Amino acid sequence: MSHHDNFSAPMPWIGRYIVAASLICILAMLADAVQGIRSRKFWLPCRFFTFNAASLTLLGVVVKLPLDLNNPMPGKIDQMAKLSSVVFMSTAMANFMPSLALMDNKDILMGMTALGILVITLVVNVCIELGTGIIYSEKTEHIVVMLSMVFLFVIMCFSALTVPTIKSYLELEYRERGNMIEIDYLVDGEKPVEVKLKENLSKFFVMAKTGNPQFVMARSATCAACCAICCLNCLLLLEVSFRDNLFDAHVLSMSDYRRSTYCISRIQSAGVAVGTVSSLIRWFAIATIKSSSKSISIKVERHWLERLKDWKDSPFALEIKNPKCRKLVQQIQNIILLNCIRVQILIVVASKIVQLFPILLLSLLRSCFYSSLQCNNIISSVSESAENLEEDISRYVLHLEGEEELTQVTANKRDDTTWMMEIGRKQQPKHLIELLQKLTDFRGVSKFDINQFQEPHIGWKMSIVTLTAIATTIPNIDHKMVDSLLLSVSQGLKYVSFIEDILGTNENSEKNKQAADVVWLELYLYRRWLDQDLQKMDLQGKTSKEILDNFADIAQDYATKDDYSRKLTEVIAGNSMYQMSQIILQDSEKIDDQTEVHLFNHISAMIASVLGAYLINMPFAITKKCSSNAIEMREENVQHAIRLLGETEEIIKFIQQHEKVTPTNSSNSDSDSSSLDEIRIPIE
Repeated sequence: MSHHDNFSAPMPWIGRYIVAASLICILAMLADAVQGIRSRKFWLPCRFFTFNAASLTLLGVVVKLPLDLNNPMPGKIDQMAKLSSVVFMSTAMANFMPSLALMDNKDILMGMTALGILVITLVVNVCIELGTGIIYSEKTEHIVVMLSMVFLFVIMCFSALTVPTIKSYLELEYRERGNMIEIDYLVDGEKPVEVKLKENLSKFFVMAKTGNPQFVMARSATCAACCAICCLNCLLLLEVSFRDNLFDAHVLSMSDYRRSTYCISRIQSAGVAVGTVSSLIRWFAIATIKSSSKSISIKVERHWLERLKDWKDSPFALEIKNPKCRKLVQQIQNIILLNCIRVQILIVVASKIVQLFPILLLSLLRSCFYSSLQCNNIISSVSESAENLEEDISRYVLHLEGEEELTQVTANKRDDTTWMMEIGRKQQPKHLIELLQKLTDFRGVSKFDINQFQEPHIGWKMSIVTLTAIATTIPNIDHKMVDSLLLSVSQGLKYVSFIEDILGTNENSEKNKQAADVVWLELYLYRRWLDQDLQKMDLQGKTSKEILDNFADIAQDYATKDDYSRKLTEVIAGNSMYQMSQIILQDSEKIDDQTEVHLFNHISAMIASVLGAYLINMPFAITKKCSSNAIEMREENVQHAIRLLGETEEIIKFIQQHEKVTPTNSSNSDSDSSSLDEIRIPIE
């Protein structure tokens, strides 16, 4: 075997590696398309195939063939593989466009720099191969694709400049309309809480959906231009494939990559098809929205140029002491930015012209396939159904300048809230609802006056966990009742954790929360409390008072023993167990005369009181969930909030009814309200 054969032996494996990288990209693009269609987001948001370091690394592998200057590839299929790699790269860039809106300034700068290096390297290498004759076939097609790739990169760069401005606009509008929702909520005091909450979530959902940064970027004119370039490149590749009949199985490679070049060409061509179909769906979905506008404008809106103008009006970042040099640098900066503004205007105007083609095509199709009578019937039915909604919902549609048609399209799409609530209703916590039936009022919360104990104060979540641990040790209780209580508390703690996460906690509360999670996991899975086997304690035949005294003694040892080896979780859990044991002992003076079932039900009612008092915060937490986190996550948060409302709708109704009937004129009313206020944030 010659030295050349030894050196070229790994090349087919490198080809398979390229195929694998291409397949990963294709599957990611396909997953985005399938998920977008299933969720009825035909503008196809990017979730799997996004603009990040991993995707750029994969693309670096995908374009290995056109970057390879050392291996001559004289075969027709080899030349085709080089072309398909370049077209695949441009298709991937076009599909990256919506995901630009997910990035912050630093990520955009680093990502565009990395993409620029890859694009420039690819262009230079292909130009060298064209000049040296390594690429001798389809030279015109290579030149066209390379130019389109450069145009794509320029469009992406100038589109990325608008992302911070667009996000600031959307965030400001979201806050303003969120304040409007809160004011309407306070003014309208006649409707039940759950009804008002559902209406508010419908408004928040419209705001989050139309203000999704990916959606805003997808409906931009520059994204339409990228989709058009992607389609043209696909047509060019398709023409070359059919012209040269390069997909025949008998076509063999003449390079060191051998038959892997055929696989690369075929797989990457399939990837180009997938990416192009996705771009077409996105392009025409946005064109459908735009076609509802009564007028078409080529105006360049303010958000396209605002950032460049701000840079132009700002002084040079570096301080230069010499006045002449400083003046020269400032003039150079102004000239560069002025030209950038002109390029941006040119890009936007050209993109808007390209955006007109699918709009005109859709208008032509409508006029061909629908008679004027049918259209009038459809329009009248839509207008009748949306007449009452549009006036209310249109105020909450977030749009940029020049997107006024979005309010008309969105006014008819409010049923998504009901659909998502139905999903939540199917997941209602039945065991928790059954436990809360034991709730009569909130006076039982006053028993948890933790101020009578010394520091550290325990959290309410830990109180629930501790009471549950005590209840599971009561002898002669049916295991089904114990299992039902554990399931009920498990479901309740899910919502307690949600409320704590949304409303925020201080450092001590966070430690108590973490300790409660650790203790609960051990209790729920293994029926143990700090390595104490609760099932064995149940079998010891002790009375309920003896078990409580035993718990108090063990807990006091954990809480008071001066031992640095004690974990913080053990100290917090020990304090909680001691306090809860004392509360139950003080509350049940005749505990020896009580039956085990009566005591179990008594503790269960105490748990229900604390859970019920804490779950009063649920409407407030659900509303706040809609405005929490970054704007990129806003739509997902609102959807989660809607599903939570569906899950807890019956609980909210039940608790609101009991909150209204809780006595306030009893002798203990002051202590009741003070204890309740510790964990309740007023909704109004």
